[in-house]
Amino acid sequence: MRGRGLHGARIIYPFLVFRQGGPYNPIMFAAMRCGVRPAVVWGICGIVGLGGLACSTPSKVNPADAARVRKIDATVERLRQAYTSKDADAFHGLLMPAESLRLLEAEIRRDFAAYDRISLDFAIDRVMVEGSDVAVFFHWQGQWQRKSDEQPQRERGHAVIRLVGDQNLALSGVDGDAPFGMASRRFPGERPRGR
Repeated sequence: MRGRGLHGARIIYPFLVFRQGGPYNPIMFAAMRCGVRPAVVWGICGIVGLGGLACSTPSKVNPADAARVRKIDATVERLRQAYTSKDADAFHGLLMPAESLRLLEAEIRRDFAAYDRISLDFAIDRVMVEGSDVAVFFHWQGQWQRKSDEQPQRERGHAVIRLVGDQNLALSGVDGDAPFGMASRRFPGERPRGR
């Protein structure tokens, strides 16, 4: 639609132009000036609109899976708290009754006897669940300090905690650079090192 403005100048109204009987918006008008067909522009606008609708739809999470993930996270946190608070009975209660875990339990008891203060932080990277077997991949950093040390021993690493069970999860093993057993890693007379 064209009209006459002040002093006789022609004004073009780009907001709504009727051409061949169809209404066009400013985007369509600009596209027509560039030589793009209106059907292409409407198609692109439709695809963008559908993409926006698809992305805004909330994902549905199975409540049973969500509850299991929370249970796995809580078990890993109980392991960490039992270790840092030097609670041998609580840690033993989280272990699966297996002969292979006796060495791990002995190393943990050695840590409890050797260090006066233990602080440890876990950050879970990913969790893999296959039936009743769970693998928790995490990285950790911690400090172990004796009364005689001026500075705590600082270490960090990556490990995998293996859990078994559906209702009650139990520790079945630790792979990688485990944070447990720090007392057996440190040689007598070794100075604490910081990282």
